Amino acid sequence: MAINFIPNDPLAGATAPAIRTQSKHANRPASRAGFTFSNPSAEGVFAPGTAGFLFWQCREAGILAVSAFEAAAGNLTRWQGNRKKLPLLQDAGIDVNAFYDRASFSFFHRAIQGQTVFSGASTDVVAHEVGHGILDALRPDLWDAPFLETGAFHEAFGDCIAILTALEDRQTRDKLLAVTTTLRKKNFVESTAEELSDAIRRLVPTHNAAEPRHAFNAFQFQLPETLPDDGGPGELINEVHSFGMLFSGCFYDLIAGLFAAQASRTQATLLTSARVACQLLIGGVKTALITPRFFQSVGRAMVLADEQDHGGANREAIKAAFAGHAIQLGANALLAPTAVLEGAAPAGRAAAIGTRTRRDLAARLGATRGARLSVEAAELSGERVARVVHTQAVSLSAVHPRLKGVTAMAPVAVDVGASGARAAVMGALPEPVSTEREVQTFVAALLRHGQIEMAPGAKGTRSRGAVAGRPQPIRRETHVVKVVRGKKMLVRVRFHCGCRHTATR
Repeated sequence: MAINFIPNDPLAGATAPAIRTQSKHANRPASRAGFTFSNPSAEGVFAPGTAGFLFWQCREAGILAVSAFEAAAGNLTRWQGNRKKLPLLQDAGIDVNAFYDRASFSFFHRAIQGQTVFSGASTDVVAHEVGHGILDALRPDLWDAPFLETGAFHEAFGDCIAILTALEDRQTRDKLLAVTTTLRKKNFVESTAEELSDAIRRLVPTHNAAEPRHAFNAFQFQLPETLPDDGGPGELINEVHSFGMLFSGCFYDLIAGLFAAQASRTQATLLTSARVACQLLIGGVKTALITPRFFQSVGRAMVLADEQDHGGANREAIKAAFAGHAIQLGANALLAPTAVLEGAAPAGRAAAIGTRTRRDLAARLGATRGARLSVEAAELSGERVARVVHTQAVSLSAVHPRLKGVTAMAPVAVDVGASGARAAVMGALPEPVSTEREVQTFVAALLRHGQIEMAPGAKGTRSRGAVAGRPQPIRRETHVVKVVRGKKMLVRVRFHCGCRHTATR
């Protein structure tokens, strides 16, 4: 038996691989992270737009996305929360949307101007959402980090997984090299989720997401709050999907740079370049310090990972890729002591720090008395340090009256190493006022983009649950205000790829 499969996006264009008939891929091994499937269809060659096609298309895309990651970075054995399987819901209702919410990977459909768009029919979209799940398994601490760049990195990582999934396909690589032998041209691989963007365009032509996201771009980094909150199709704005194009641009340029350095430029060396870029990305992701400037943090960690795992062979390619988007790395600064602390240097494999060091660091971070500092060992280019994280409570009352009494919890991380026999801060020491401003600016942008669901019964809001037997509307907000241990907190509930102007009427 065989199935029909589109290896990219339904609207990727004439230069992309067309729909093809192929054998299905096996289910994920029981020893690794996998999926449960809803409303399965018997195996068969189905036409696009049918339930049978949607089931097999979504299933294949999900499996291929995880396999693309594993081909470069090793086996994924668990999802976030130590779960072996998550539901892959190819059609969860009516919407122009797709999301990952830790409970599922969910995709939707909607009829627009006589044509029904299925987000689960796009390999790009499915791979992007699975990318959120992969990153959440690797770095669950990024989920609630209330900084725009951590959210934007999550979105960029999803696009990076979509690009890697495409490049694992031999036919795609051949087709891409027929379009551009250098990768330095807009093409169907660096452009993602074309059909979903087209659906948004037909609903709201001026919407920022009415243009597909492009990893091949010339965007230059600037502080998010200096950007406009909205803009025309494809413009760089202060919003996570848009801002994420800066990082996906760095990643795509890294693939292009590694490919250019190959002795020959063939489909095989393109695959090698993509896999090496993935290895460097994952090496950086695993050790990057959470800071408001998280793109730079990941880039610096990628350089250090390259030194440790590849002998520094790709250092210049990484630096050039980030510099091309005005992100300067200076990764060695992460290993330089910048401030001496009370107490002895971290000790042993656990990189333990003493009470005097904890007290000194807590005071410098503005931690209140009795605040808990978590400490775990980390390795930077072969050097073991203590990674200390203080969770700073940031009041959101000044952001908007609707957020009066609401708090966001921001992780403030510091690496502690040695200077002689003394403990010392390695790299920069976070400044509490700057952290507070970054959080409040990010939350203000969330509010302006309609991404915060207020607590049920909150003043100025109304419950949007089931009424008179009607089903509960599909949630579009990424964050919710909820009561946690008697306090109103802002927490993340999902990453989604919809847009606030396309709600079902």
